[in-house]
Amino acid sequence: MTFPRSSLVDDSRASSYHLVSRCVRRAFLCGDAAAHRRQWVADAIRLHSTAFCIDVLAYAVMANHLHIVVTTQPDRAAGLPPLAVAERWAVLFPARDEDGNPLPPSFDWLRERANDAAWIATRRARLSSVSWYMKVLKERIARRANIEDHCTGHFWEGRFTSVPLLDQTAVTACMAYVDLNPVRAKLADRPENSDFTSIQARIADRQSERKANVLADVLPQILATAVPAVVPTLAAGTRAENSASGEASWLAPLRRCVPYSENTAKLCPGPLSLDDYLTLVDETGRFIRSGKRGAIPAHLAPILARLDLDIDTWLSTMLSPSRFLGAAIGSAAARAAEAVRRGVKWVVDRTRIHKPPP
Repeated sequence: MTFPRSSLVDDSRASSYHLVSRCVRRAFLCGDAAAHRRQWVADAIRLHSTAFCIDVLAYAVMANHLHIVVTTQPDRAAGLPPLAVAERWAVLFPARDEDGNPLPPSFDWLRERANDAAWIATRRARLSSVSWYMKVLKERIARRANIEDHCTGHFWEGRFTSVPLLDQTAVTACMAYVDLNPVRAKLADRPENSDFTSIQARIADRQSERKANVLADVLPQILATAVPAVVPTLAAGTRAENSASGEASWLAPLRRCVPYSENTAKLCPGPLSLDDYLTLVDETGRFIRSGKRGAIPAHLAPILARLDLDIDTWLSTMLSPSRFLGAAIGSAAARAAEAVRRGVKWVVDRTRIHKPPP
């Protein structure tokens, strides 16, 4: 059954969603000879993360479809000064020269827009809207692809899927599901080789951070005799920079993988560390590659237990395609609250990854 977007998406509060959009007729319009378009999509997602007040938690750009896990931040949008709203909108819709190259906005244009209260109010609401996020993203890629193919017409299916993720378990599980798409499709043998995915970006950032920390450890030994006065400062500065960034990527850090509801937040143990999440994805990817469940590694079971996940269901869900769709994903308590918000009797979770209530 198809639900109107207004019943699924509440733009007035911070919420998490699994967004899916497919190429028209599910054709491989980003595959084979057009595989370079996957980089277009990844670059556009990154660009939009700087303009929209929407956190990107995970993404996977496949040959014929796209997955993104996001959390909207309407409070952040509401706190933007008018000039910042105009600047962000100029990033999304820049003026262009005769060759189509983007131009920086003029100060007069920014000032004029910032002084237009109605224009600012409209754009401020759009900056935290998943509908506008996907509209701009899909339109940019479609126009570019049609120019390259010397054709007109649809590139994406008209309607994208938006699945509310109602608690931390749902958000983290959906992130892992999206990150493991290339492994599940047998396009990659391990997460770090999964091109155009958020897990590859997070792993690369983690490796860079570790290298920087190693440098901070050996730097005092190398330079101790040369410039002993500045060595402690250099080493401390390197570590402080790495520690402050935590995750050096433009992707939202794992600590933001939390539910928006205060009631469901009480049921969650808190966000996973980046290392725990990478372990969860890596070990789950091994099961997907093997095609059989096997035994849960001892170091993986506590991570699943902290998320209140049903272990057997977790493995079967990660092995199966198209499971993170439907009306919503969340615990029984979270879905009960969502049903009240929508004015329906019940909301069904097709994944069933949560442990049943005692």
